Amino acid sequence: MQNFEGLSPNLQQDYDGFFDFEMKEDGLYLVVYAPHGKGKFVTVEDVVKRLNQRNYKQYNLETIKQAVNAVKSQEKIEVLLSSHEDVEPVNEQVLVEISKDKMFAVISFIPPQNNGVLLSYDDVLRQIEAKGVVFGIEKEELQKALDERRPNFKYIIAQGIKPINGENAKLEFHFRAHKEIKPKILEDGSVDFYNLDLIENVSKGQILVTLIPPTEGVPGKNVLGTDLFPIKGKNAKLPRGKNTEISEDGTKLIASIDGQVVYSNNVVNVYETYEVPNNVDNEVGNIDFVGNVIVKGNVVTGFSIVAGGNVEVYGVVEGARIEAQGDIILHRGIQGMSKGYLSSMGNIVAKYIENSTVEAAGDISSEAIMHSQIKSGGTVKVEGKKGLIVGGVVRARKQVDAKVIGSHMATVTEIEVGIDPALVERYRYLKDELAKTKKEIIKTDQVIELLNKMKEANKLTDEKRDMLQKSIRTKIFLNSRLKSITGEIAEIEPQLEEKEDGKVRAYGIIHPGVKVTIGTACMYIREELKYCTLYKDRADIRTSSYA
Repeated sequence: MQNFEGLSPNLQQDYDGFFDFEMKEDGLYLVVYAPHGKGKFVTVEDVVKRLNQRNYKQYNLETIKQAVNAVKSQEKIEVLLSSHEDVEPVNEQVLVEISKDKMFAVISFIPPQNNGVLLSYDDVLRQIEAKGVVFGIEKEELQKALDERRPNFKYIIAQGIKPINGENAKLEFHFRAHKEIKPKILEDGSVDFYNLDLIENVSKGQILVTLIPPTEGVPGKNVLGTDLFPIKGKNAKLPRGKNTEISEDGTKLIASIDGQVVYSNNVVNVYETYEVPNNVDNEVGNIDFVGNVIVKGNVVTGFSIVAGGNVEVYGVVEGARIEAQGDIILHRGIQGMSKGYLSSMGNIVAKYIENSTVEAAGDISSEAIMHSQIKSGGTVKVEGKKGLIVGGVVRARKQVDAKVIGSHMATVTEIEVGIDPALVERYRYLKDELAKTKKEIIKTDQVIELLNKMKEANKLTDEKRDMLQKSIRTKIFLNSRLKSITGEIAEIEPQLEEKEDGKVRAYGIIHPGVKVTIGTACMYIREELKYCTLYKDRADIRTSSYA
């Protein structure tokens, strides 16, 4: 059985004083209890009213006054109201009380006196309803209370339903809105400071944020039957920033361009350009971005930048790797230490290039190229105060322009023009693969021949029989590969033989020790050439004045 005092804070902390009548051997007693907290004291009028309801006629008013006053200084007091023979039968009574918030209703029983009659279930229910309690009546609890009938114990017999307030709208992010710089621990226990995964790329049309609408809530009702309306959830606003758009139904934030998504100052932006204010080092990690990348500092050895657009570096690029679908611009150049690598599907501009590998589909421009491997699908221009190309290999599809090529120490320097460097590289790779494949075919034929002889002599074990089958399959594969390689070589060779207008121009000097290749023609520079242009004339390379 539930105890009302344990479930209703209002009734537990503050309650009024109350009284009861108790029949003993010598007569009827009045028992008065003090209130608790801010509750009210029992009054004489309360007691007299109850006596009249019970048809008690024989009592002393002064005795009642004394009892009511005495309980103000003590918790409980009992006084004799009348002798046994003066008391008439009094039926059981039920008191119905409603909590201040009208969410609970309780009953308490006043036992019958002098052979009075007990109340029935229907009698109690009628009195409960007469008090206005029409909702949440727990009939099983009411029956338990009637079965138990503890005097003056408060039974909860009705409970209202509290309203459930609506939930506020929520924003569901489909990217990492809050990024933490936390290097990964690798399997060997070392820490990866390179791949920090700080950039999150998104594509045009990609959903960035979903707005989950607020809910209305669920209404409730108190024990008096009054509807209790919930507080509706508050709406939210999609955090629209730069290069984002809101869907037609207003529930989704969508990227309007390819770029880097960033959540800051309570808005979502998509940037075409990712800007690094300092160095690319272990505080930034490797960069992989779909748009443009700008680095205000240096790119430290061991780190990489991969960009779907342009890359611009204001500091020095060390032994790092940069790959761009657009242009690469290095304001202070690259000092690669034989580790630096630049690859661009556009043009490359660098103040200087030293000990690096540099490849561009377009032009390459610099003030100095030293001891590097250069490939350009267009023109290599080395101009400015130094205008120097020394050491390494410089290949260009169209032309190489420089002030000085080579050095007075006859440093080996190779210049190749007139043929697409990528095509030449592919051709050389295929020739190497062709030689390797032919060698493998010869070895495979030897194995097959030996195993076939063993087979004819009935000396072929199961293991050797499997080896024979594998060797036959290998030969079929190698022959197919040989056919593919020779076919591609046959397609490339005519392109290499085509007449090209490639030129090498020096508006200063070309030193001895330089090897110049234009198309399929080759020339070793054995004497200084000044202010000259080298070009191909049929099968030879000729020189003319710089123009």
